[in-house]
Amino acid sequence: MEGSRSGGLIAATWAAMVQLGHAGYLGYAKQIFDVSFAMQDAVRSHPELRLVGNPTFLFSFTSDEFDIYHVNDFMRLRGWRFNGQQYPNALHMAVTRPQTQTQTDVVAEFRTDLAEAVAYAKEHADEAPRSGAIYGGVAGGMTDEADEFIRSVMADMLDAQSVIPPS
Repeated sequence: MEGSRSGGLIAATWAAMVQLGHAGYLGYAKQIFDVSFAMQDAVRSHPELRLVGNPTFLFSFTSDEFDIYHVNDFMRLRGWRFNGQQYPNALHMAVTRPQTQTQTDVVAEFRTDLAEAVAYAKEHADEAPRSGAIYGGVAGGMTDEADEFIRSVMADMLDAQSVIPPS
C-alpha cells in the first residue's frame, strides 16, 4: 500500500473497529473522556496549576508560580509519564484505554500524587528541575541566539526544498 502508514496497521485498525462496533467504540471513548475530565478536575483543584486550552482526552497544564518540570520530576517517581512542552513550559498527557483498565482507581492515585507533586514543586522552586521539554522547544528556553539559529536552519531547509532544478 502506498503512503507513510503500514498496510498491516491499517488492516489491524479496521479489524479492531469491526470487532468493537459503533457502540463498543463509543463506550471506550466515554471511559477515556470520563477519566481525562476527572484528571483535569484534579489539576483545576490546585490554584498553582492552569490547564492550557480547552482539552478533551489530551490535556496540558502549566504553572505561573513554579517550574512545572518539578511536578514532572516528582510524578515520574510515582510512575506517571508526561511529555514536557515549551512556550509555555507545560506538561501534557493523553489518556488512553490503559488508564481506564487499571485495577486501582487511577483518578484517585493521580489526585494524590499530583497534590504531593505540587508540594514538592513549591519546596524545590529555587532549584533547577531534572527534567524539561521533550519536544517542541529549546533547552533552557528561547533566546535571541536560539531564535536566530532556528530561523537560519528553517530558511536553509526551505531554500533547499523549494529550489527548481535546471532544465
